Amino acid sequence: MKKLYALFLGLTVMHAYATAQGVPQGGTRPAGAPGAQRGGQMPQIGRIYGKLQDAQTRQPVEYASVALLRQKDSSVVTGMLSKGNGDFALEQLPFGPFLVRINFMGYKTYFKKVTVTPQTMDQDLGNIRLEPNAKALSEVEVTGQRTAFQMNIDKKVFNVDRNLTSVGGTAADVLKSVPSVNVDIDGNVKVRNSSPNIFVDGKPSTLTIDQIPADAIESVELITNPSAKYDAEGMSGIINIVLKKNKKAGFNGMVQAGIGTNDKYNAGGNIAVRQGKWNVSANYNFNSNRNWGSGTTERTNFATGSSEVNYINQESDSRNGGQFQFGRIGIDFFMDNRNTISLSQNIVDGTFKNYEELGSLYSDSQKDLTRRNTRYTNSEFGFRNYATTLGFKHLFTEPNKELTADVSINKNSNDRSGGFRTQQQTLAGEPVGDPFIQSNRGTGNTDFYSFQADYVDPMGKTGKFETGIKGTVRNYGSLYEVGDGPSVNVPIDSLSNDYKYKEQIYAAYVNYSNAIKNFGYQVGLRAEQYVYSGEIPSEGKTFKPTKAVPGLFPSVYLSYKLEKEQELQLNYSRRVNRPNFFQLVPYRDFSDPLNHREGNPNLKPEYTNSLEFSYMKTWKKHNFLGSLYYRNTNNLISTLNEPIGPGSDTLLTTFINANKSFSYGAELTMKNQIVPGWDITTNVNLYQQELQVRNEKENYTNRGFAWLAKINSETKLPWNLTFQVTANYQAPTITVPTGGGGRGGGFMMIPTSAQGRIKGLSAVDVALKKDFLKSKALSATISLSDVFNTREFGMDQESMFFTQDMVRKRESRILRLNLSYRFGKFDAQLFKRRNNRSSSEGMQMEGQGGGF
Repeated sequence: MKKLYALFLGLTVMHAYATAQGVPQGGTRPAGAPGAQRGGQMPQIGRIYGKLQDAQTRQPVEYASVALLRQKDSSVVTGMLSKGNGDFALEQLPFGPFLVRINFMGYKTYFKKVTVTPQTMDQDLGNIRLEPNAKALSEVEVTGQRTAFQMNIDKKVFNVDRNLTSVGGTAADVLKSVPSVNVDIDGNVKVRNSSPNIFVDGKPSTLTIDQIPADAIESVELITNPSAKYDAEGMSGIINIVLKKNKKAGFNGMVQAGIGTNDKYNAGGNIAVRQGKWNVSANYNFNSNRNWGSGTTERTNFATGSSEVNYINQESDSRNGGQFQFGRIGIDFFMDNRNTISLSQNIVDGTFKNYEELGSLYSDSQKDLTRRNTRYTNSEFGFRNYATTLGFKHLFTEPNKELTADVSINKNSNDRSGGFRTQQQTLAGEPVGDPFIQSNRGTGNTDFYSFQADYVDPMGKTGKFETGIKGTVRNYGSLYEVGDGPSVNVPIDSLSNDYKYKEQIYAAYVNYSNAIKNFGYQVGLRAEQYVYSGEIPSEGKTFKPTKAVPGLFPSVYLSYKLEKEQELQLNYSRRVNRPNFFQLVPYRDFSDPLNHREGNPNLKPEYTNSLEFSYMKTWKKHNFLGSLYYRNTNNLISTLNEPIGPGSDTLLTTFINANKSFSYGAELTMKNQIVPGWDITTNVNLYQQELQVRNEKENYTNRGFAWLAKINSETKLPWNLTFQVTANYQAPTITVPTGGGGRGGGFMMIPTSAQGRIKGLSAVDVALKKDFLKSKALSATISLSDVFNTREFGMDQESMFFTQDMVRKRESRILRLNLSYRFGKFDAQLFKRRNNRSSSEGMQMEGQGGGF
């Protein structure tokens, strides 16, 4: 009887649909009707799907009527009968607000408001449970276009496609615009003045932020105090760079190209085909960049055991550049509404080059010049990266219950070559004697393997249980050879080195969350086993640094919802920062004659306890998020700088586990719509930081107050114009060890002593975008970074062995022009399967899988 009723009801719905659209029974669809192709009509590319269940038995409800109505006049857009397993899928939908209506004999009628936009074309309504008895409207949900910056109390999301100031640049330019994030002149990333863990698509990567083009990034996720679900690495949380994955229906894509001052070029594009159960997308980006750098350093050295001093002044002039290519292809196979298999492949290849002139002046205690020289350095660095990821996602019939799993392989190789020529000079600057020439070459390989599986199971009305496992294995090998003269035919053993290490991290976690009225809580525990082994093949040596013990990382989240869209949250997590390769490698680096560096294989990891209290308030056109945070770190990895011998002006930097550091502060973020079309996001971070170093050679405390402010403004102007301004200021702050100090961007290596202070800096970036054509498919963006040319890095340092004042500048005022053109046929009719269905058959479309 039910099937007869369902058949009758289905015929009635189809008749109503045909009548509403003006289609005579047995006839064809007239021109201008929905589904007909006519110039100026909105593309029909949306999709809404779900599964129907009996609320009491949880069994599928088959042959139920599912209709999509316009909110404006309740006219029928399309409809179908649910399949035998309860699945339904409404496809080829235009943009706009709609009402989903579901009814079946013996069940109440179900309504749900939805909105189809370019950003919400695939919407999973989940498992809809039909209750007995008829009742009116039961649930309302409205979705719309995402904003440039989304604030949640546990995560912030910066949508890069809305950011104009980074167009044509790299991930470094993107992160400079993200609230709460600070990027220094060398690309070191800080969040709340500490280093976060940086992921690409939720996984560790061997790529640096200057090897990822900005045009390949979709969004940046910032999690300041992650739960036990996330990796425990990173003192100040996680930054996840999400790459673009085009899942628009039909055939579409974009091409773009740009040019910048002083030989800067970029080009690329993406293309996607989405039809039925398949989605195939690909993108490619090319980036060529040249820039200059300069710097000055003034150092005063205190001779060991005497009152004598000497002075060193250096000036650096560098030119660097290079190019790289970034490609990605992704395939999604939607087996059905509940199961998806995804495969992606990333390929990156590039070469960076650097040329530098470093002039050094040496003076005695009377500041009389005693000697001088100039060092000329040429270097080339090539890299290749291949990343493959295979993923699977299963949605259970119960709402919000899911299982995901993926495995990834990341292979990276690099090669470097070059050398330097040091010319001694008279006090007047004339060359003296033959120059000293030294060459080097090296190779490196990193293989990164990871596996992860996560399971989410709702419990009761508000509870949720999460668990998962993860394993990562990193194999690293490096060979570095140095020789006298213009070639490295005979390596110098004392300067050459080879090194290998294997890092393994195995983790498992559990999370449980629930709510009691307005009070919510989540408790979690993550266990990580860290295994590290290294070897020096040329010397037959092997070693194992101290393991991370204990490996337990708890997290606790408490929240309370107040009236008028207000929420309070208190959370705690324990994190770890493990020593990196450059801090562990036991070889001495002689590349800078005034600053040698040597790793310590006995370093221990440093552990951080993080506590955060947040308040969030939402108004109609305004959002406010305020956080108070406290963070303390034990076994702090610090640096020790001392002369290599009595009276020597060459410093040796080594690494030690000092005592501890702690910081506390307040971060305030406000989103305001000043007037319609003008949005401003303001972020201010005020913090106090203190480092305590206690060891057999040094005993000091370095403390200070600092603040960081950033403003992003976006204004919609007439004539399809958009104007953006990003301004930031970093107040002077104390130095914090950041992983071993590398070469300072083309000149003298920076001793990374914690006893120092970084000078304040500021910058303003602007951009203007103009959309052309009726469809706004063609866009031109002109941007100017560092308008006032103030982005300059300076640092003062002081220890018992030396004082140093350093200023460095890289090209930062850059004018760029970028053009982009979007193309495609958004009408899925162009990709119909061969067995085209008639208008009436379209009412009962097969349940095809969609994005999630």
